[in-house]
Amino acid sequence: MGYWVYLVRCGNNTLYTGATTDLDRRIKEHNRGSSGKKGAKYTSSHLPVTLAQAWEVGTWSEALRLEHAIKRCLRTEKCQLIKEPEHIYQLAERRGLSFSALLVSKNDKISN
Repeated sequence: MGYWVYLVRCGNNTLYTGATTDLDRRIKEHNRGSSGKKGAKYTSSHLPVTLAQAWEVGTWSEALRLEHAIKRCLRTEKCQLIKEPEHIYQLAERRGLSFSALLVSKNDKISN
């Protein structure tokens, strides 16, 4: 089972960071908004959301640590991660994070 950390771009051009075990399902949940009662409260009021970038890690604990590190980033840093997803390795190093696996997502997972 993979563990994903992702950035989505909301309808109002803001960025939202999350973690999940099923990336496709989670994006669909976000886009259901309040009607599906599964999307995040923030994204449900800023629809639609599109996947901007995602990374796969080895454990749920690692996913939560990476999610927290990305949430602490400035918007400019998040935009840099979207444009150059391999910069996640530098972010992890700066934050003192280590991973059993940290893979930049394949292009087939990104919808835009």
